[in-house]
Amino acid sequence: MNSPLKQAWLNLPPDASQQHIESYWLIPQVLPILGFSLTENEVVQSYRTGLGGEAVDIAVRKSTTDDKFSHNHSDPSLIIEIKSRITNLDSNSNAYKNTVAQLKRYFHPQAINCSKTKWGIITNADNIQLFRHHGKVVYPFTTNIKLTADNIDQKIALIKQYIDNDYKALIVALYNNKGGVGKTTTAINLAGILSLPSPEGFKKKVLVVDFDPNQKDLTNLLNVEQGKIKFWDYLKNYKKKDMDIKNVISCYKVKMKSGKFHKVFDVIPADEQFVESELLERASRLIKDRLITFLNPLLNEYDYIIIDAPPGNSIFTDEAIKASDVILMPCKHNGLASFKNAAVAVTQIFPTIGMNRRVYNPELADPTPLPIFFNGEHLTQHAKKQAQETISQIIEETNNLSKIDLHNFFFPKSIPGLDDKSIFEVPSYAHIASSAFSQRPAVISSRVARGYYKQLVEEYFL
Repeated sequence: MNSPLKQAWLNLPPDASQQHIESYWLIPQVLPILGFSLTENEVVQSYRTGLGGEAVDIAVRKSTTDDKFSHNHSDPSLIIEIKSRITNLDSNSNAYKNTVAQLKRYFHPQAINCSKTKWGIITNADNIQLFRHHGKVVYPFTTNIKLTADNIDQKIALIKQYIDNDYKALIVALYNNKGGVGKTTTAINLAGILSLPSPEGFKKKVLVVDFDPNQKDLTNLLNVEQGKIKFWDYLKNYKKKDMDIKNVISCYKVKMKSGKFHKVFDVIPADEQFVESELLERASRLIKDRLITFLNPLLNEYDYIIIDAPPGNSIFTDEAIKASDVILMPCKHNGLASFKNAAVAVTQIFPTIGMNRRVYNPELADPTPLPIFFNGEHLTQHAKKQAQETISQIIEETNNLSKIDLHNFFFPKSIPGLDDKSIFEVPSYAHIASSAFSQRPAVISSRVARGYYKQLVEEYFL
């Protein structure tokens, strides 16, 4: 038998307009499944985002007795942008790219009415995709789902499931397949600047996961002690009732001039037992597909979970990427290999890992790469030009070979009519390099380093 949702969808004409889809399918059928009701004052059409005169087609939020969303229009939890049914929203179409850009504008920091909105949907009734909003980051949470008569009930229910199971944290993996690009330094100082109180930092609660047991650089640089339970011991016994992932966590503290210790952020330290030859094969079996499961109880405890992923090809690299919402990729301006590895990651590695994610989380999108940045080098204008020319060549080769456009990944500030090839930089600075000897993030002891990493956070996250 046809459900009301399926029947309403089948009754949509092939050339259904945006207004027709909104009035005869989304509002009466889809929104009640997602948990929202027009009769309960939970739906606003043509909702002003607060950025200029822009308005999104539908905004929704649960109402209470004293707080009716359709009366006060404050803080929607979900916004929906609708296109006509004849609009091609396949992922490679220009209309799709323009619609995604449109949705991201609704989440712009200056779009004050949507600043607390967590979810966005784009749809033309034949395609539907869910996006998540965290600070400045807007990323696809699901794939671009193709709706059919056979799957429509299941897919809309799945979207409801993901919205209902929202979590607080943004999971960020620091990754580049090339070593020596400053992943660990970035992870430490990113965690530090996010954690520091305002105005020095952003007063966020942060967990850092050292998931490179072979090097243990982050654990060693910060001189972090193991928690009550080592990660390896937790991994072996996590099914036991008395096992708690919180007991694996250690607190990184710095000693202040007063002699007192000040907590900065939490750390899951690396455990060298993972790489002991007789245990490595067993560790690989135990950790496979489980890092995100282990982090699940912590997703509402932190604002950011930062994973320091190892370079190369290992189960630890795969699991770090698989568990992450977004990937931050430091590069060296003179490192051709790091540019090429970044391109390979976006076109091959992340889609492959995305397929593995979807075995356990249907329709979950590939991990989203944030634009690259140059890390720890002083760049002359000549060096910048050489790097830009090299990257432009990689973009062209990738486009010719796989029909994937990496222009915005490498040059995010380039827009139609303005070919801006600038790339964000965290320049080399003595305090950043020497901070390893003091076993504390450079942002703790250096005002200049704090300035650099505040800019990094403001560029990508807040």
